[in-house]
Amino acid sequence: LGLRTLSVIDEALKLIETVTGAALDLDQIPLDNAETFSLLQAGDSLGVFQLESAPMRSLMRSLNPTSFDDIAALVALYRPGPMAANMHNDYADRKNGRKPIEFIHPDAEELLGDTYGLMIYQESVMRMAQKFAGYSLAEADSLRKAMGKKIREAMEKEREKFTTGVVDQGYDQSLAVEMFDIIAQFADYAFNKSHSYGYGYVAYQIAYLKANHPVEYLSALLTSVKSKLESAAVYLNECRLMGIDVEVPDINRSEM
Repeated sequence: LGLRTLSVIDEALKLIETVTGAALDLDQIPLDNAETFSLLQAGDSLGVFQLESAPMRSLMRSLNPTSFDDIAALVALYRPGPMAANMHNDYADRKNGRKPIEFIHPDAEELLGDTYGLMIYQESVMRMAQKFAGYSLAEADSLRKAMGKKIREAMEKEREKFTTGVVDQGYDQSLAVEMFDIIAQFADYAFNKSHSYGYGYVAYQIAYLKANHPVEYLSALLTSVKSKLESAAVYLNECRLMGIDVEVPDINRSEM
């Protein structure tokens, strides 16, 4: 993907170095920065990659992210599939104690403990197939592909193989049937974890810049939308809400 976002980050880092006299290495920032999480918990993520739409900001306030894992989960959960299955609300409710955390089997806790019993990533589905049905990694990936394509014949072949595998691993037939039904539903919806973490990392870096260097970040952001007046108006208003003065160009003071 060609992302304007990466150019905004680059411009913001140049401005920070110009203003402060010190270069900021964005790959070395702490992933537990309190100001960053305060900004996200409040839903003040306008101008933050992947996290700026109104429904996403509402979900963030409900989810109350407290770790980087939560940010990666947000990227995966805010998709039509997971939202249709109510996974985004289930994750938020389970995380914050509004609903109990449930596992299909006690042995699933070690695989799904960090996502509150929900299979929100394709990799989660693969690990479940390995653990419960004795699949190899290659077989688990074939299962993931079959589910994503929704090919009925391939799915039925996988169902037979999966249920037989679960029973061979010493689990009940009823668990095998229940588990495949759930996995078949989630695999179609589930997002790729490595993709979510990559996007989540960029989103966190930008949230960090906005929380800790708001003037420089919003300057870079406004420069990036100078030809899109409707976007510029939104970000100008965000500056006003944050108490940042945006002055008109001045031939004696402006850089260019």
